Amino acid sequence: MKTKWQPNYGWAFAAGVLAWVIPGAGHVLLRRSVRGVIIFLCVSGLFWGGMAIGGVFTVDPVREEWWFKGQLCTGLSGIIGWQRQEQVRQGITASLNIPALPPRSGPSRDSWWAAYTKELVARKLALSYPADGVARAYTGIAGMVNVMCIFDAFMLGLLGKKGEGPVLATDEEAKEAVE
Repeated sequence: MKTKWQPNYGWAFAAGVLAWVIPGAGHVLLRRSVRGVIIFLCVSGLFWGGMAIGGVFTVDPVREEWWFKGQLCTGLSGIIGWQRQEQVRQGITASLNIPALPPRSGPSRDSWWAAYTKELVARKLALSYPADGVARAYTGIAGMVNVMCIFDAFMLGLLGKKGEGPVLATDEEAKEAVE
């Protein structure tokens, strides 16, 4: 007699959170290490490849809010990139004696951006076209890929699926496994 299936919310939550913090870690928790390592290498490689192309201002919550939200989906990588950008931005604004963040609107906002951008160009930190778009696309897409991986880890945890499934050699073995 079969028992009724019960969802496993604890494993699902743990796997989902781990998959966000470190891409692939949720799958490793569920004993799907090969998949976890592949996810880690792909998501992290895509994110840090974008950072290598664009530099520290690839992650920019002030100018590129939507890309920033995607970049944060890479977990620690996105947070590390953001914190590094914040350190550099605060150093620049302190040296210019302007507020750390631009005003919400008005002429003072325009003058803040003008002074800030001029200093970025002078320090050779300004992103240039097309590298800025490529860098943000790589890092943002890494986050979106990780969202799918987080969902996969969550669902596998919810279903209680631990470990890799059996490798079936032939179509007949696959049909027998289904029956």
